[in-house]
Amino acid sequence: MHEFELIRPGSLEECLDALAEHGDHASVLAGGTDLNILMDMGLKTPGFVIDIGTLGELRFLRGEGGRQVIGAASTHGDVRSGLEGLSCLSLASGSVGSPQIRNVATVGGNIANASPSGDAFPPLLALDAVVALASSRGEREVALRDLATGPGETAIEPDELITHVSFDLPGDGAYTDFVKVGLRNALAISVASAAIVARGDGKALTDVRIACGAVAPRAIRMHDVEDIIIGRQPERALIEEAAKAATSICCPISDIRGTAEYRRHVTGVIVSRLVENAFTRLAGYRR
Repeated sequence: MHEFELIRPGSLEECLDALAEHGDHASVLAGGTDLNILMDMGLKTPGFVIDIGTLGELRFLRGEGGRQVIGAASTHGDVRSGLEGLSCLSLASGSVGSPQIRNVATVGGNIANASPSGDAFPPLLALDAVVALASSRGEREVALRDLATGPGETAIEPDELITHVSFDLPGDGAYTDFVKVGLRNALAISVASAAIVARGDGKALTDVRIACGAVAPRAIRMHDVEDIIIGRQPERALIEEAAKAATSICCPISDIRGTAEYRRHVTGVIVSRLVENAFTRLAGYRR
C-alpha cells in the first residue's frame, strides 16, 4: 500500500498553508470517491493527503442576487435536493453513483478530477459557470470552460484549491435539462451525456446553451448546434440538422463502455431530444 502523510487542516487558511508547503507532492481529499480509486490503481501517489472533508466553510448552497453559489465541499446529494428547481444540475447530481456515493462525493472533487465523463461538467458548462480558486497568494476566478485542459488535467496550480463555483440563474421561464446514457440505470459512468439551458419567446429559442460529456477529451459546448437553432422557427428538419451537427462535433474514443461510432450516434439522439423538448416548451413546436 502506498504510504503518505495525512493532514487535516482546521480551517481554509490552514489548508492553503499546507498546499503552499506541500502542493507539489499533495492531493486534496474531500469525499474521496475519485482519489481513493486513483490511489488504489497507482495513478496517484501523493506524499501528502490534505483532508478538507470537515471544512464546513466550503459546504454551502446560497443565492447572491441573481447568481447561485455552490461550495466546493457540497455533495451531489446536497445539490440534488437543494437545487431541484434547476433541473439540468439537479438531475446530473442525482445521476452520480448511488445514494451513498452522492452523500460524500463533492462538486469540487468532480470538477478537479476533470474526467471527460464527469456528470457535473455538462450542466455547469451550459450554465456558463465560473470556478473560484484560492491559494496563500490570493484568489482568482477561471471560467469552467477553461479549467479542464484534457482528461484529468486542469489549469489549477499545485497550491490552489477550488473554493466554490457560481453561475447566473437561468430565471423564470427557462428550460433546463440533463440526459445521461450509461450501460445500466445506476452506478454507471457516462457513455454520453448532454445538458441544455434555453429561453424562448413562444416562436423561437432566443438563447440556448448545450454541453456534452464523455464524447471528447473534455466536456464541450456545442456552439455550432446552438448557432443552428437560435432564432429559427422550430421544425423537424431543424431538429435533425442539430442532431447531425452534434455528431460531427464529437471526437470520442472507443472503450469498454462503447465504440466511438456508438457515442456519436447517442450524442445526436440525446441532443435532438433536448432541442425538441426546448422547442416544445418555449417555441410552440408541435410534433
